[in-house]
Amino acid sequence: MVDIVLKLVGPEVSVTTASTVNGSILFRVYTPTGGDSLITIKDSSGATIGSMTQPGGFVEIMEKRATDTVTANTAIKCTPVAYK
Repeated sequence: MVDIVLKLVGPEVSVTTASTVNGSILFRVYTPTGGDSLITIKDSSGATIGSMTQPGGFVEIMEKRATDTVTANTAIKCTPVAYK
């Protein structure tokens, strides 16, 4: 059973250093590595809004402002999405 239907609105990007994920507000995060990834969202001034640890192989849908950036301590895959 599908809980939500996502519409892809941009290309997937590999993220380690600060990225706005093409200015997206809603995005899918996939951690492909076998280990954990520490994912951090910062505002446009560089202040940390929040962070979380995501285990390898997991997918989450996250929301941020268009100018906020996402960083991770390991390479993660982020794809801009919207709800359909």
